[in-house]
Amino acid sequence: MLNDMTDKKPSKDETYWKVLNCAIELEFKKGHLKWTMTDLSRKSKVTRSLIYYYFGRSKMSILEEAVKVIGEEFVGMSEKRLTFWREGAFEESLLEARKLYERMPYLCAFYLNYRQLPNDIGEALLKLEKAFLRKIANFAPKASKEEVNTIFAVYFGICFSPNVGIKEIKIYAQFIKQIFKGGL
Repeated sequence: MLNDMTDKKPSKDETYWKVLNCAIELEFKKGHLKWTMTDLSRKSKVTRSLIYYYFGRSKMSILEEAVKVIGEEFVGMSEKRLTFWREGAFEESLLEARKLYERMPYLCAFYLNYRQLPNDIGEALLKLEKAFLRKIANFAPKASKEEVNTIFAVYFGICFSPNVGIKEIKIYAQFIKQIFKGGL
């Protein structure tokens, strides 16, 4: 089971993002936990002691933090992101999710690679995916299951497709506003 990551942690500064992104990249390129903290330290150019400060001594805790970030930032389960949705600020929410992609370009590959694996990370990712689908369904109560899945798929594509720009984000945000107002 994933550990509760609500313990005292330093703020998410650039060092945090650099280490987390490098860990995700190493995980993707080398395989599940086949990298070392020394590999991570070299790749990120951050001392192991600072890595331990942010994430603890476990490689798994770093992956668990990545799952937490996906939940808060991509799926938008943090209070800030839920507020965006309640206020109809979908464009702002999407732009925040895009910032995550810019900080962590391997996150999409990590998500897609792990979401179906029969382990704690895969189970946690599927749990987040289901929570996001419920969130969409709650905001669009008239939407069918297929429509909810389509909204999710397009959201995912917009967040992780490098060729999608601000115009497309604005179009999708307007589309989502209409759907969430009962336009289906």
